[in-house]
Amino acid sequence: MVREELLSTLRQEICALESRREELHARLQETTTSLAEVQSLLTRKKAQSHAVHNLLAPVSRLPDEVLLAIFEEAVKNQEPGQVVRTEMVLSCTSHRWRQVTVNAPRLWNSFCVRAEVPIVVLQNYVSRSANIPLTVEFREREPAWPGADKRSMAYLGLALNVILPSAPRWRRIAVLHRSYPYFTHVFRELREVAPLKMLQSISMGSPGICGPCPLLVADSAPALESLEVEDMPLPPPVTQTFEAARYSIAGLTTLRLRLHRTGVGSSHAATDSSTFRTLIGSAPILSTLEIYGQPVNFGQERGRQGPLEITRLRTLILHPGTQSPRELRHFISMIKAPILRRFELVYPENTPPGQDISDLLFHPFPVASFPCVETVRLHNAIHPDTGPVFVSAFPVATHIKLGGSDAGYLFERITSDDILCGTWAPSHIQHLTVISPLHNTLLQMYKWLLSVTNEAHQLPIITLEGPIHPIDYPELLPQLSKLASCTEVRLCRVDLSAFGWSEHTPIIQ
Repeated sequence: MVREELLSTLRQEICALESRREELHARLQETTTSLAEVQSLLTRKKAQSHAVHNLLAPVSRLPDEVLLAIFEEAVKNQEPGQVVRTEMVLSCTSHRWRQVTVNAPRLWNSFCVRAEVPIVVLQNYVSRSANIPLTVEFREREPAWPGADKRSMAYLGLALNVILPSAPRWRRIAVLHRSYPYFTHVFRELREVAPLKMLQSISMGSPGICGPCPLLVADSAPALESLEVEDMPLPPPVTQTFEAARYSIAGLTTLRLRLHRTGVGSSHAATDSSTFRTLIGSAPILSTLEIYGQPVNFGQERGRQGPLEITRLRTLILHPGTQSPRELRHFISMIKAPILRRFELVYPENTPPGQDISDLLFHPFPVASFPCVETVRLHNAIHPDTGPVFVSAFPVATHIKLGGSDAGYLFERITSDDILCGTWAPSHIQHLTVISPLHNTLLQMYKWLLSVTNEAHQLPIITLEGPIHPIDYPELLPQLSKLASCTEVRLCRVDLSAFGWSEHTPIIQ
């Protein structure tokens, strides 16, 4: 009898608990439904609040056209190759900004292929850029990780599948990667979709590559205008039968070669002289040649080859990167550029000055090798006794820019020679710029200006470019005032407040 009563009691308790459970379940469902409704309402209210807040912000009053102009400026000034791109951030800021950015193809005309960038992001760039020309960069993941080459190649294959359909509208390509197979694969795939009729610029560089760089040839880029190669040798052009041929760069106007490495092993990254000559000969309208470091090896041709004719060259920029370059004098002696308009020779900021090439600027003396040069820049290139030679080498120069030591040697020599002081006053000099002038250089320039004034010559505009520090030039201001009493003086990157002058203080006292 006791057991039956116990069983009955337990059954009653179970029924009561089940009823309680059902009640709680119903209340929980009601609470969950209410919570979802509140959460949905809260989300809508927050969105409305953000929208109203954005409308109150001054930037919201700008028309879409003005907003787009601001975005374009921000995108244009971002760091090249950065993973988090400005246009992506702008497109995720607000609904209105997203509408403006996504519907502006110009904001998506440049993208970077690197392992950190998801494939879907590349797809967005290809679709959002519509049909406008593109700039495409291939870069290495930073920092590199174990097995990077294999993973980069796997990622590259997926990326190329997405972006190659847009290759016909590529305007500029930059390949900056240390893996030679990576370079080879990129350009092999590009040759498969060639010709790239809109491609105007190719830039490639790799500090770790050991073989010649792949180069688009065989009319793969018929509109190519600019070629930049950094720390890599140019390959000799060959035909399918491996016979010597010309590069297909008839429209090339700008060639920029860089080699940062020096010392042992650097010659392996330099271009052979015969290849360089073939490249120059294949570009009949080349107008700009820039050489940084010593990227061309002329060692085996000295005395064996004739002059290097570049008949359309107008700009020649030389930055040897060392005080004693191996190939510079040979290069200067063989180059023939009859219509050259701009000549620039910049050595590193060291003492003594860099290798002297002044005797090679005549053919023969006193006939100047580059008689049409109008713009000259010399940095650490003038020796104490070569200033007058450089002056005579550029008889019609209108714009002259000198480093501090160059101006010091030049004007010290001019002001110590009364005949030279009076004769070096050609009326064609319009602008004279001096970078970080040495002590007393401004006084020597003032003495020269006085002699020019006495001869009734037209005075050039003087520009002083910084940095100039008070500790190095404590008497800058009085000397500056003397210069300004003779001619117009302009300052560039000079902080007058460091000398106790405000920006509103007149230079002439």
